[in-house]
Amino acid sequence: MRKCVWCRKAEDEVPFKKVAHTVPQGLGCKDTCRNVCDLCNLFFGSHYMGMPAIETVIKEAFNISSFRYLHSDNDFGRNKSMAKFSSIYFNVDPKNYSVSIKLAFKFKKYFQENICRQLKKGLYKMFLEETERQYENGFNEAYDFIREYSRYNIGDYPVLYFERSVPVITMPKNWASAPKFIMDPEYQLKYLVREPGFFEFEFLGHVFGIATSRNWELFVDNYLNKSMAAKQQLFRGFRLVNNFNDVDLALSILDDNFRS
Repeated sequence: MRKCVWCRKAEDEVPFKKVAHTVPQGLGCKDTCRNVCDLCNLFFGSHYMGMPAIETVIKEAFNISSFRYLHSDNDFGRNKSMAKFSSIYFNVDPKNYSVSIKLAFKFKKYFQENICRQLKKGLYKMFLEETERQYENGFNEAYDFIREYSRYNIGDYPVLYFERSVPVITMPKNWASAPKFIMDPEYQLKYLVREPGFFEFEFLGHVFGIATSRNWELFVDNYLNKSMAAKQQLFRGFRLVNNFNDVDLALSILDDNFRS
């Protein structure tokens, strides 16, 4: 009997008729998690208490990165037309690799805080559903705090964003149009570390660290020491994500001479 990884209700209590994509389908992802009920799936795709939908924020944010990566070898303005990009929330200038919130939302009270919170919750959401899809381990009680945070908006947990110092991203271009959430250490790059309390992953050119323990503060110092030692040749440091522009969505580290 199927059981929802979020609300933990079984299929005799809630329907499982819809397909639940672990990464928004709007990003080109085809991976799905069978243990997400229709009600929880709907929640992640819907507005909630005036906050934008988690899946919409993830799709909007990382479509910018996908667009930038796929057009990284374009020399806009020099006998080449500027590629078009449309977004609900963002103004994207592909020539100057800049991103800003549209005026209609920019001065909306708490919008910037809300969109950042939804972005963070979305990263945890993808982690839990991929953990269940790839390892069938999403019901682990250690991840109860992720259920509380992403599904029920309880608490707050860190997302670390690692800033590159070298304009090199080793990602196949087909992953930019159909992104993968890779969890198997065999496929991970050497600068991604796995330490108690934290999980690191690279997604559409970005390197993130998220907590895997409710008591993440107990592990953070040791984790960061090992993480930055592994990244010293390619990364300049990290940021705690508190605002949407703490993430370099436009991948501005890439210069005009970049080649994948």
